[in-house]
Amino acid sequence: MLRLPTKIMSNEISKKLIEQIDLAHRADISRVRDAAMGISGLTADRLASAALGDIVTRNSVLQDTLKGIYGVGSIHDVISGRMRGSDAFATINDSRWREAVLGTFPSGTAAALAQSLHGQFSLPDTTKISELLSGIDRYPSAMRDAFGGMRELQERLRVMQSPWLDLERESLSIRAFANIQAIGGLATSTNSYSKSITAALRSQLGDWRDPITFDVPKLADAFARIELYDSRGFNPDLTHFSEEAYQETVEVSGLVLDDADVETVDGDDDLELNSRAYQTLLRFEREIRAFIVTVMSTTFGPDWMKHQLPPTIHDQWQAKKTAALKAGADDLPLIEYADFTDYLPIIERKDNWVSVFKPVFGRPEDIRESLQRLYPVRLATMHARIITLDDDLLLRSETTRMFTKLRRHKS
Repeated sequence: MLRLPTKIMSNEISKKLIEQIDLAHRADISRVRDAAMGISGLTADRLASAALGDIVTRNSVLQDTLKGIYGVGSIHDVISGRMRGSDAFATINDSRWREAVLGTFPSGTAAALAQSLHGQFSLPDTTKISELLSGIDRYPSAMRDAFGGMRELQERLRVMQSPWLDLERESLSIRAFANIQAIGGLATSTNSYSKSITAALRSQLGDWRDPITFDVPKLADAFARIELYDSRGFNPDLTHFSEEAYQETVEVSGLVLDDADVETVDGDDDLELNSRAYQTLLRFEREIRAFIVTVMSTTFGPDWMKHQLPPTIHDQWQAKKTAALKAGADDLPLIEYADFTDYLPIIERKDNWVSVFKPVFGRPEDIRESLQRLYPVRLATMHARIITLDDDLLLRSETTRMFTKLRRHKS
């Protein structure tokens, strides 16, 4: 069943998301099969992601098909884990994919590959956890403190129910789990924008503090977002889990997306991440707008928008409101016509920053970094693009961090 927030997700976005999944399910099977025929001579022990990556590179039709459906140009990107949060990884085990591509392999090798992908991860016996954690003592103290120490980490590992340990890269799995627990502790800290917490988060999520000019059309593509994240220094090992294990890992860390009621409709489960992302971003924007109105009104009075908004933003909001009213829409407060990209100019305006926002966030580059980390996944979500686990982790980390700060300030 596909769970979409039909009450709050626009019909247009829901329709586009469903169409995107339908495109994946209705791909031109004959073109993919023809492109994949060259791999029929491979033996079973060579059916690894690297070999498949070479095959895809040599077959432009298959490459184009992957790119068009999933936003990736290499099957390695599907298998390796960076696309596991999207429909792409699930499709590896989908019967239509096996019939189209893996079905061209020698007898039994398709099943062997599918089994190897899922058999890559295990759920270790609880008696082995202490041994697996032997290297965590060398972690930076800020990270150890953030996840509550070794005993707490052991307890969190013991409650895991999905296979999470990569049998070939055990230390990577341990570090990824521990780092996500630390990110959760940092984001929910009392002072989530302190200098030390900001630096610790930057070591995992990348450096986004300088102004970034985003290539907006390009960022609709999941692979382009992965490249952007890598260029900023995002730790790609953080999401080296199956989607089920990842979801358990972030939940136990405290990076819990604000929940909301959703309605269930017939379909697949491919869009769960998008549904939750949409709800979380909607709630986030409502809260940051309410926060801005409250603190600005307190400092500058009820007419603050006339004097404290950058002139172009005030004019744009007024124009959008006028157009909406002419179209028969309800008369909403002016702040409801704000775009996501409007928040930062308001916060960074010199007099607003000094009088209002500096006491809350401390350094302008830190709040800029939060909003810039959120922008790509916000763009993907609102443009009906399937999001990845990397997108989801950045969303969880920064919305949790900002919710913590805004709600503590309100109280």
